[in-house]
Amino acid sequence: MYPSSLYAWHCVWMSWSFLLYSIRSCEGAPLKQKDLFKATQPPPCWVTEEFTVQQDCSPCSEYQKKTEAQCVSSGLIEQLKCNKSGHVEYRSCRSAAAEELKFWKFEGAMLAFSTVFAILVMLRQRKLDRRAEYKVRQQIQGI
Repeated sequence: MYPSSLYAWHCVWMSWSFLLYSIRSCEGAPLKQKDLFKATQPPPCWVTEEFTVQQDCSPCSEYQKKTEAQCVSSGLIEQLKCNKSGHVEYRSCRSAAAEELKFWKFEGAMLAFSTVFAILVMLRQRKLDRRAEYKVRQQIQGI
């Protein structure tokens, strides 16, 4: 068994490792559409005029992930046609199913993390209770 200070550091290290792993496995929200084009370039036509969606949100191909800036943030892209100018543009999009999966990964990680810490608190409380009981016994025996 570990000495108490080594055991405490081991528990802290394990907790931080678990926290960092759970945060890394839960991806954050993709970048905003405004962040995808630079201020030096003119904004895409879908920002300034009406458009119709020609192809719904779908995963990018491996080639598109390397060549299209819109595929970098979410890995999903939709094809738009601007009504006024007739330009066909692509923009990054979000999938409801992917967002739900990210949410449940985060919830699962937080549930596991809170369970680990609840167990650590219970173990620590038991240890402190045993110490207090031992001290009381020693005081009673000393009488």
